[in-house]
Amino acid sequence: MPAVRLGKIHLRWCDKCAVPVLEQRACDACGEPTREVSLTPPGDARPAFAYDIERARALIDSQFGEGCGAAAIPDGRLALLNKAPDLDRMDEVIIGGHVVGAMRYDISGGEKFMPRPRTATRIQAVMSKGWAKVDGGAADAIRGRKASALAVGVLECSPDIAVGDDVVVLDGDGSAVSVGVSKMTSSDMLRSKRGTAVKTRWAVTKDDFGEVPAEASWEEAVGANREVIDRRSAEAHRFVRETVDRHSLPVAVSYSGGKDSLATLLLVIESDVSPKMLFVDTGLEFDETTKNVKETADRYALDLVVEGAGDAFWKNIGRFGPPAKDFRWCCKTCKLGPATRLIQKHFPGGVLSFIGQRAYESESRARKGKTWRNPWTPNQVGASPIQKWTALHVWLYLFDRKAAYNPLYERGFERIGCFMCPSADLADLTRAREAADEYGRWHSLLESQAASGSGLPDEWLRCGLWRWRRVPRSILNAVGLEASHIPSGHEAAGDHEPLKLHSVGGYSPCVGGLSMEGAFSRSLDMDRVGNLLNIIGKVSTSPDRRIAEVDGITVFAEGAVMVKAEDEEDLRSKTSMLTQAVIRAMECAGCGICVGRCLSGALNVDGQVAIDEECCDHCGSCLGPCPVVSFREEELDL
Repeated sequence: MPAVRLGKIHLRWCDKCAVPVLEQRACDACGEPTREVSLTPPGDARPAFAYDIERARALIDSQFGEGCGAAAIPDGRLALLNKAPDLDRMDEVIIGGHVVGAMRYDISGGEKFMPRPRTATRIQAVMSKGWAKVDGGAADAIRGRKASALAVGVLECSPDIAVGDDVVVLDGDGSAVSVGVSKMTSSDMLRSKRGTAVKTRWAVTKDDFGEVPAEASWEEAVGANREVIDRRSAEAHRFVRETVDRHSLPVAVSYSGGKDSLATLLLVIESDVSPKMLFVDTGLEFDETTKNVKETADRYALDLVVEGAGDAFWKNIGRFGPPAKDFRWCCKTCKLGPATRLIQKHFPGGVLSFIGQRAYESESRARKGKTWRNPWTPNQVGASPIQKWTALHVWLYLFDRKAAYNPLYERGFERIGCFMCPSADLADLTRAREAADEYGRWHSLLESQAASGSGLPDEWLRCGLWRWRRVPRSILNAVGLEASHIPSGHEAAGDHEPLKLHSVGGYSPCVGGLSMEGAFSRSLDMDRVGNLLNIIGKVSTSPDRRIAEVDGITVFAEGAVMVKAEDEEDLRSKTSMLTQAVIRAMECAGCGICVGRCLSGALNVDGQVAIDEECCDHCGSCLGPCPVVSFREEELDL
């Protein structure tokens, strides 16, 4: 997978103190020079907690034999994880300022450890599995030219090697030569005289036989980063105070229960600002998250403002099907709608929201500045004091403040969000299944869908293919499927093509002026469409309710439409309003954003929005931003 650069990689290492150091070329604790750590961009490294370390050790033991995990990752040493681009999930493991391997989750095969040379040198004496010995000529070729290990050069090997396994290649004396991936089984390596036995990934050098780093603690890491923590905090405090001074608005912090929003909250409080604490309960939160939200508000004596989505997700699942990376209707109903309602209800005059957004999280967030306007609620200003912080900046700051962070981080979770988020990798969803009480309900729903006779392959559930509506070719290849194996359009999962209007317009002698004739991409629910067309004006319908007319606009149940207008500007305006009204009618997810904009109180939501035709004055105020008409994930930073 290509590297993604979202900002400067700040990670360095102090070998004397055996701790990570951010930015500084000299350690604050001992004054010794630090060195740059080479890791895969975007380089957003984070602490490895005890759970992560034990998971890595267990993988190493399962692949190379009992005791190898402890040899590769000794007790008492600080470890970091760095998420690298991959089809699903891959975390580089950093010990002593060097990447010693990576934990990779294979969609079809589960999790494994991919060792680097330093791991090979530490486990070479205790390995009982996953090794192959080569003769002197082969060892020299590998060390000198990074050649692969050929079958003809294999002297002996452990009896359990399968094609695709990670293998440590040893010389005749048992010293590590390389690490790579097997291209043959054990028996084939010993029997064959031709072909590659182990394809080299990394050749071992003399530097890889370095000493095991000394023991260290995160308290010592905080001390070694004192200047960085203090400087970054002071910069954030100035930003908060200056932003507050520039905007005459009430101040709030959007709190999610995650580390970034916790750091943002503490920075705002330290800036002598007393914010309200906002929490959007999606109805899909982990219990640990909702508990952390309440305890944090109580700990800092903050006014907690909560808006919940209730059971909006479960109500809509039957209509939309499972949400997907490329069809995130859940974000609209469970996050965007409640967040917008919260702001409209509690801050009608506007609000300045400090948000724990960081550039290193995604390309869309990297493109944002430190302040922005919310497109859904224009009177909300968003601001992030940690926009240029890496994850390790955040964690060192929280460790320094002895902050009570969400305990899910110590159970293997990198990010905190909805327990079944389709954007999560399969590794996190596996952990979520163990941690979330309602995951069983979600999994049962997926099982029912997979067993519905809809033609979905076993991989749809087993390999998490439900996370896409149109599964990428790379994912299909990884699980050995062709696109034809997935039902077209995912009809079985409740999918439908996005509603579009195909039209032609211009002068028409038949109607005596400008007109537009066109058709929507599928047939229409005329009860819904006829009701929502009241946005434009008073609606009349045919006796069979298959035709609706309003202000020169005619809509037919099969999707055909005609618009008559006086001039080009009028035609564009009517066509735009028609398109918005029909899409809202057909696609409404019940988020309720438009309800807050209705000046006459004519809108209400019961699953989907509806207009009280007696109250509606056809003013069009509800035709503001709507997530079913225009929606981008990066706009969810509310």
